[in-house]
Parts: sequence; C-alpha cells; structure tokens
Amino acid sequence: MSEAIFRGESGRLHRFSVHGPHEQFAVKPAVYCFARPGPGGRGWTPLFLSRTANLSKRLASHEQWPEAQLLGATHILIHQHDERDAREYVEADLAAALKPRMNGPFLDAELTEAAADAGVRLVWAA
Repeated sequence: MSEAIFRGESGRLHRFSVHGPHEQFAVKPAVYCFARPGPGGRGWTPLFLSRTANLSKRLASHEQWPEAQLLGATHILIHQHDERDAREYVEADLAAALKPRMNGPFLDAELTEAAADAGVRLVWAA
C-alpha cells in the first residue's frame, strides 16, 4: 500500500493511504479524498475531499465518484481518525490549502471580491 502526504494551510502534514476504488473499506471514521495522479505521474491531485463517520457505507455508492472519474480520479485516499473534531480539522486544513476542484468555490474575502468584480451574484438558501 502506498501513501500520500499533503501539507495543510496550517503547515501540518497529513498522511493518507492510497486505495483502489473497488476495495472493501473499513467501517471506521475517516477523511477521504478522490484523487488523480499528479502532473507527470508524480504524487496525487485531490479532486474531492470530505469526511465520514462510516467509510464503508459512505463509499459504497458515493454520488460524487462518477464526476471525479470524469475528471481523472483513479484512487481514493484515506486518512483514518476516530475523533470527529480531528477529522473536521484535517478536512478544513487541507481544503483551505489544496482547494479540491469538486469542493466548489471557497468563499474567502479574495474570492468573494473577485466574484463581485466579475459580476457574479452569489445567492444563498438555508
């Protein structure tokens, strides 16, 4: 089994194990990532990042996997962590640093300003 290591916005390193999409996943909590090989076949490019309390159930028929495959995803990267707060931290830390394409726009001040300059109107619903 190989691994991938990503640096979060905090500077902390987060280690993931690399798995094929058809593997049997554990009934455990984890942060997971759909990824494609990086430029030149080196490393990994995260396309979608999320967390779950039950990896096996969540990945059994994930609604985002077909889109990730269209974008070149070939593997699922797993960072197992039992504590919910830790999973939330890892997800937020990496999402801010890596900005996975399928996780949508990150609404920070710079992006919001750029959207306003481009005439994009943001609509929110609760």
